[in-house]
Amino acid sequence: MTGLSLKPNEANSITLLQFILIIHSMQLGVGVISMPRDLALTGGTDGWMALLIGYAASIIASILIVQIMKKYPNGTIIELITHYFGRFVGYVMTLIFGVYMCLFAYLILDRMVLLIRSWIMQQSQDYVLMILFVVPAYMIVKGGIRTIGRYAEIVVICSLWMPLVLLSLLNDAHWLYLLPVLKEGWIPVLRTVNTTIISFMGFEATFFIYPHLENKKKAILGVVIANTLTLFVYLYVTILCFVVYSPDEIQFFNDSMLTVVKVIEYRFLERFDIVMLTCYLLVISKTWIPALYMAVYCSKRLFHSGKIGKHLVILLTGMVVVTYIWEPGWNASTKAMHYFSNFGIIMVYLFPLGLWAVLSVMTSFPRWQK
Repeated sequence: MTGLSLKPNEANSITLLQFILIIHSMQLGVGVISMPRDLALTGGTDGWMALLIGYAASIIASILIVQIMKKYPNGTIIELITHYFGRFVGYVMTLIFGVYMCLFAYLILDRMVLLIRSWIMQQSQDYVLMILFVVPAYMIVKGGIRTIGRYAEIVVICSLWMPLVLLSLLNDAHWLYLLPVLKEGWIPVLRTVNTTIISFMGFEATFFIYPHLENKKKAILGVVIANTLTLFVYLYVTILCFVVYSPDEIQFFNDSMLTVVKVIEYRFLERFDIVMLTCYLLVISKTWIPALYMAVYCSKRLFHSGKIGKHLVILLTGMVVVTYIWEPGWNASTKAMHYFSNFGIIMVYLFPLGLWAVLSVMTSFPRWQK
């Protein structure tokens, strides 16, 4: 039984908890490291309020995706589109989703490599660092969606100590930095909404993992909990950075979450920020590994040939080769992420809305009600 079986079965089914954590994992990655600064640049210390608007948008889009998937519960978005719109449209959407998930996985992996090189291994080449993650990613993705769900559970359990340690930063907190609320009105907050909407991207994983959910009646509950967990983490880290750094000071730190950890000191440990980043790499890995699984799924659907391992090897090798040739630095990575974010807004927010509207009309006719 292959991990990428096209039909849901007991071997690749996932529990509600795994469903929640896979979605939450894809949302929470490298973005949280720089989010406090990004919000402060546009919205000042009121930027945290934009997170609530981004959260509301993600909840609405997530529920729309679940409503779409209910119309074809035993297949992914690829099978659903093929069923309602034909093979050609299904093929085109498979290609689009494949490109989207491939870019998602590569850009997050590349960002993770840049973090490692900047903070820990400055003399290492990007492609060499990337090779270190290829083998574990291959093993996890080849195991299928259930293995990815279990991996997400393990990583979450292993990272529960991080928010607890960050509580020690409250000793250096200055809560007056948050006051007055809405000091410049709602305009700066609304300008920051675009950043927060992008930060919640990842719930589109529902398109691919919904058919594997054991109890599909709880899918809406699952996506709401997943988005809420992501909101809590974003708010927690953002407010901590806002109250430790002054409103002007925070704008000078690109990796705000890692930089603020330098305040934490132990007699037996000199660089706690390095320890924090090393452990946080596991959290980042569970962001791009599910996207890699979905990219391989689309690849398998496109070519209808070759074993899963072959598709994985080609995709992972391609990522390493691109990094070796391109050698993207921070500026190139940031620019690529900007373009990808625009692509993501279309795929994550506009596409579900349009597809839901079209399917609602189509299924009102008896021909499409089955």
